[in-house]
This record gives sequence, structure tokens and C-alpha cells, in this order.
Amino acid sequence: MNLPVVIEIAIGLVFIYLTLSLLTSEIQELIAILLQWRAEHLRKSVENLLTGENIDDPLHQKFVDELYDSPLLRSLNQEAKGLFANAFRQITYSLSRLYHSTTGTRNIFGQQKSAPSYIPAETFSVALLQKLNIEQLSQKVSELTARKFSEERLLLLRNILNDLRNSLGDNALLENEFRHLQNCLQESMDDFISGRATLSSNIEQVSEQLIQFINNTETLLEQDHPCQEIIRKRLPYVKQMILRRQPEPTVTEVLRLIFDKNMSEKSMGASRSSLKASPCLNKIIDSLDRESPELIKQVSDLPEHLKQNLLSLAEQSRLKAESLEAEVRQLETEVANWFDQSMERASGVYKRNAKGVALLIGLLVALLINADTLHMMSRLSKDSLLRETIAQAANQTVQTATVPNNLPPEQAADASGAKLESVKNSVNKALDEIPLPIGWDTVNTQQQEIADRQWSIPFLQRAIGWGVTGVALSMGASFWYDLLQRVIQVRGTGGRPNDR
Repeated sequence: MNLPVVIEIAIGLVFIYLTLSLLTSEIQELIAILLQWRAEHLRKSVENLLTGENIDDPLHQKFVDELYDSPLLRSLNQEAKGLFANAFRQITYSLSRLYHSTTGTRNIFGQQKSAPSYIPAETFSVALLQKLNIEQLSQKVSELTARKFSEERLLLLRNILNDLRNSLGDNALLENEFRHLQNCLQESMDDFISGRATLSSNIEQVSEQLIQFINNTETLLEQDHPCQEIIRKRLPYVKQMILRRQPEPTVTEVLRLIFDKNMSEKSMGASRSSLKASPCLNKIIDSLDRESPELIKQVSDLPEHLKQNLLSLAEQSRLKAESLEAEVRQLETEVANWFDQSMERASGVYKRNAKGVALLIGLLVALLINADTLHMMSRLSKDSLLRETIAQAANQTVQTATVPNNLPPEQAADASGAKLESVKNSVNKALDEIPLPIGWDTVNTQQQEIADRQWSIPFLQRAIGWGVTGVALSMGASFWYDLLQRVIQVRGTGGRPNDR
């Protein structure tokens, strides 16, 4: 057997594998759509990401259900409209219910009938942080921090002003100026609450207004008076207190304090001993718990696995941001990266599972249509007309579905899908003219029976042939099409595919 014959046999086998792989791929895709495998695997991956090993906890399942019910994620679950689409969807739901009732498994989608099969990382990050109200929580903490800073410094000034009034016997001293200062501080707070100023700029503005009031007060204390001198000596201390700033709270500190208030002693023992939050921040969290308990509860009831991951991500955000507002924005990025990395691993698991399903479908197809690789090799090696016919059909298929190699990534993806569709059309046309050595027809089975007589165990040759075919079909249509291109190139040029 010379080299051209071997190459033609290889082309024949690869072409048959390509033909049957297209069939198995369509079957697998249909099953995946009917049973919503992609959406179900994504949902399980998200559950594992958020809850860890406690995936069966009803409270944790409720948390994931609520996250999936958020507007951002619901908008990703777009369904086709129309009579045919609705009918097909009802069939899908019925099959899903039948599957769950037969296997005794729960509906992974909770109260919903379906879920998105793909979630962008940025969308997941925003949806999760919105579910936890992280932005509102940080805004509330910032507001309380700014208000506490302003009220404490204002109280110092009021005490000194009262002492000054008592020493001079003038209860109306600087009353208008002090009221004006209060109004200015309230305007600064309103600007911050409305989002027109950041926490740092608000504190800076409040400090400047307080210092200006002190300077104006010192100007009035020009005459010598024992009480006035004592008060004048106190003003530098007040200035120092105003200029001394508490560090801005971080998301990490806020989350740790909230978790600390709600975690059990057993799970929080180590963290409690290492927690070094400022007394000021503790007071702010206590105030937040009184004013907005729903914000605290939303975060405190999280799965333990998610709490630890959030703390780690918040710490990474703290190292990359300079303010609480920037830290919240950075936290969105860190959560998106965390989701991306987890989904990459989940994608690998899905591909391995899909490979196993493809193998089972390939074996089933090989058995049902009697696609015996050993018999196909025997027929191709003995029937020159069959070899040449299949080789010509394969060559025509490759030429019809050729795609340029220098396309941009976006166009290449679309062209790849169009290429496979073109391959299907070319293969379907070729199958009308080629009697492939497969099937349960009389001629084919008689030839297999003759070959079986050479084996001591009946049907062993067929079983091996079916097994080889099943493994080959699990490789996928794209694999066999690319290989077919290379083999045809070798046949046409006599050189390696990479030489040209």
C-alpha cells in the first residue's frame, strides 16, 4: 500500500468522522438547550463561589435566588417571543420538571424556570454589591463620619464661645457669626450628601470654615482681660483639634466591624483578637445600626465563605485606593476579577463534563448507525472508487468553507460559525452522492459478518470499531475539519501544511 492510498484512506476516515461529528454536535447542543445545562452549570458555579461548601443551606440558597432575581441578572435572561418559541419553551420546562422529578433533584433555578447561560463579570460585580448595598453602606458611613467630625469640632467652639460670653457678660456675643458658621457647615454637609463633594473635600472645607471662625474670634480679643487671655490660650488647642483628622474608614474596617457584631464566638475568635478598629468607627457603626438596621442586616447575614472573600477583596481594594469612594469603585473591579477567575475554572469543569457527554453520544451514534471504524478502514482500503469519491467530496467541502486567516477576532468568530454551517451544507450535498460504509443495510452487515469470522470472539471487532468511532466523534467537528484541511493539503502539495 503506497503513500497516496494511505492518505486517501485517512481522508476518507476523517471525512466520515467529520460528517458524524456534525450530527453528534447537533444532538449534544439540542440536549444542552432542552435541559439548560449551561445555565444550570453557571448557577451551580455561582452558588459554589458565594457559599462554598454550604451550598445546600436554605438561607444561602435564598441569598443566591435573590441575587439572580436582581434586575441586572434578570435582564440577561432574554427569551425569544412568538408562538413557536413559547411552545418550544414550554416543552423545555416540561422536560426539566420531568428530569427533576425523576432524579429527585431540586430545581437549581429556584422559583424561576430558567436563568442566563452567561453573566459578564462587571454585571455580576455590580449586581452583588447592589444586593449587599455596599455603596449605600459606604455613603452612610461617610456621612456619619463627616457629621461626627463637624459636630465634635463645633461643640468645642461652642464651649469656648460660652465661656467668652460669660467672661464678658454678653450672651449675644458672636451669635450671628456662629449661626452663619452652622449654616455654612450644614451646606457643606448637604453638598456631600447630594454627591457634589467627597468625604475628604467635605472635611477639608469644614476645617477651613472652623479655622476662619477662630481667626475672626481672635481678632475680637484685642483688649487685655484675664478671662480673654485664658480663652485666647485655648484657641490654639482648638485649632490643633480641628486640624487633627481621624483616618477615613475603609470598607475592610466597616465590614469587619459588622461581621464582628454578628459572627459567633467560635468562628470569629481569631479575627476578634486581631481587630483594631478605632473607637470613633465603632461609634459610627453603632449609629448606623440604629439609623439603618436593614443595611447592617443585609451584610451580616451573608454566607461565611462570602464574608471571608469579601474581606480579602476589600483589603486588596484598600491598597489600591486613596479614599472610601475610590475603594468602593475598586472593590467592584476586584469582585469582577474574582468572578472571572472562578468562571475560568468552572468553564474547564463544564468542558470536561461536556467531553464525557460527547463520548457517550458518540458511542450511541456509532452503535445506532453501525459506524465501525475497522470496517470503514477495510472498505476504504479495498474500494478505490469509494476512496476517490470521498476524497473528491472532502476536497470540495474544504474549498467551499475556506475562511481567510487574517481576519480581526470579531469577524473571525462570525466567520468560524459561518464556516461550520457551510461545512454542514457541503457534507449534506456530498452524502446524497456517496454510499458511506456505515449503516445496518444488508450489504454492510454481511461484510462485517465475514470479517467477524476471523475473530475468536463474535462481535469483538465491531465493538472495538464502534468504540474507536465513539472516541473519534467526541473530538468534535471543528477538530476533524481542521485535520481534514491539513491532510488534503499534504495530499495536494506533497509537503507539510506549514510549509506554505
